[in-house]
Amino acid sequence: MEELLNDQEIHMLGLQALIPWLEGHGFVVDYVQPEKCAVPHVFALSGEMLTVIVAAADMYPNKGKVTEADKAAALQAANQLNGLCAVASIGLINMEGVAADDKELMGKPLKNGQYQADFSGLEYIQFEG
Repeated sequence: MEELLNDQEIHMLGLQALIPWLEGHGFVVDYVQPEKCAVPHVFALSGEMLTVIVAAADMYPNKGKVTEADKAAALQAANQLNGLCAVASIGLINMEGVAADDKELMGKPLKNGQYQADFSGLEYIQFEG
C-alpha cells in the first residue's frame, strides 16, 4: 500500500515552496514556525517592514485555506509588532501525475513524491472596522 503524506507533511511542503518565493521577492525570512497548528508560520522582512504570514497548503486541485481563527491570530501578532499580515494559500501537485496525465495521481500526496507548488503571491489582510 502506498504511504501518503499527513497534513503536517503537506504543510511543510507548502512552507518549502513559500520560503524561496519570499526570498525571490526581496523578503528576508526572519523566523519559520514549522508546526501547522502554531500560528503565525513565517515572519519576514521587506526592508524595515515586518510581514507576519499564515500559510495553508493543500493538494491539487485545491489550494490551502486559512481558517478565520488562524487569520485572527496572525492579525493580532502583526498588530502587536506593528507589521503587515498576509495569507499564503498554496496548492501542491504531484508531478508523477502530471507526467502520466492522471488527475487523480496529481492530487495524491505520496511520500517520496515530487511536487510543484501553485502559489501566486501573498494576500494581505487587515482588521476590518
